[in-house]
Amino acid sequence: MDGTTSPYGQKLYMRIAQNIRSMIEEGQLRPGDRLPPLKDLAEEFSCSRATVREALGALRGQGLVEFRHGNGTYVRTASVEMWMQPLDAAILLGTDQVRDLLELLTSVLAAIAASAARARATRDYSALARALFNLEAASRQGEHGIASELHFYAVLAECSENHVLLNTFRVLQEALRSSLRLFSPKRETGLRTCRAVYDAVQMEDPRLAREAIYDYGDVLLRRASERS
Repeated sequence: MDGTTSPYGQKLYMRIAQNIRSMIEEGQLRPGDRLPPLKDLAEEFSCSRATVREALGALRGQGLVEFRHGNGTYVRTASVEMWMQPLDAAILLGTDQVRDLLELLTSVLAAIAASAARARATRDYSALARALFNLEAASRQGEHGIASELHFYAVLAECSENHVLLNTFRVLQEALRSSLRLFSPKRETGLRTCRAVYDAVQMEDPRLAREAIYDYGDVLLRRASERS
């Protein structure tokens, strides 16, 4: 069963995420419960640990679970808003709506980057440095590269010290994953953007951080127009 796509044509990690989410919604997993270890989940779903990590990352992006360093993954106190279905721009949206979505994603990421730059003086951003290092070490192609880029933005959102922006990012995370998969022409483009954002944050320059994201958004919009 292991692989990037399930027999039903759906990304396998998303199918696993939906199964776990159903267990939460049905009360089989309750707020505060600890999820089984990666090894056990991989055996249960007949997949690799990497696939389980992606599934848990999607659930974390939806606000359903939280990672506790050195202590596993736990179910969070959930609300109806957290159970929004992930957005797959390739299937659910028309061309005009894809453009609207990309503009929304760009605006949110730009606000996050600017806010993180403004908060730089009061925060330890070593986690952001590690996220950039992991992105540079990741495969430039495929899901691993996309997941690493997403992780950089997730850490950036946490550094922004803006809970509204952080929660907005979590809601839009899967839409961003789909957009990067579909419209980012080369992984190097995303890597250059993250480097530029990181440098701007370190310089405490909100304008440069925001411009780096908007430049990337323009690239994604052009790519989306070419594919329409």
